Amino acid sequence: MDLLFLLAFPLLLALSTSCDACLCKLQHPQTIYCESDVVMLTDFLGLGPVIRKKQSLRVNVTKIFKGPLKANEIHEIYTPQSLDECGFLMQTSIRTNILIAGFLTAGKIHFTTCHLVYIWAHLFLEQRLGLESFYRKGCDCHINPCLACSDSCPEPDEKECVWQQKDCQYTYWEGDQTKTSMCFASKTGRCQWVTIPISGTRLVPH
Repeated sequence: MDLLFLLAFPLLLALSTSCDACLCKLQHPQTIYCESDVVMLTDFLGLGPVIRKKQSLRVNVTKIFKGPLKANEIHEIYTPQSLDECGFLMQTSIRTNILIAGFLTAGKIHFTTCHLVYIWAHLFLEQRLGLESFYRKGCDCHINPCLACSDSCPEPDEKECVWQQKDCQYTYWEGDQTKTSMCFASKTGRCQWVTIPISGTRLVPH
């Protein structure tokens, strides 16, 4: 199995209603950034103890892009022990500069494979800039995937962008709207896709 598949977050469109498997909502990376309590770069140091069916992972946090905690305050993060509950398994030799998004509960960081888990070096420059500086500017907008592949996509409301990929083959780090773009409110207040600038701070509408 491909290493990227093992490590990347498997945000797959769930067509089943089974209760005994990990099912994740289809979400754009910007949405995950905006809805997460913590987004950070971390090095995995190894496994910690299992506490209340949560597997702890010992980490060294190198950078925080979003969150109330400081890097030196985070030594462990937690994921469900069960794969059926979307628990993360550390099954790769690459353990440094891993991008993780998660949520805070009682001061502890929890995450699942439905959150952001990705190798930082494998992201495009615009994606890294989005996570570092730009995605936060679009958190007032909503991104909705267009799943009407046989018809035209619906017109978005003022506060949303429609996320499209050819034939509904959503790949989370592919396609211009994922690799190089974000949803951002213009001066009129209407949300639209804009290109993340490689230099400067001005977001350019499509």
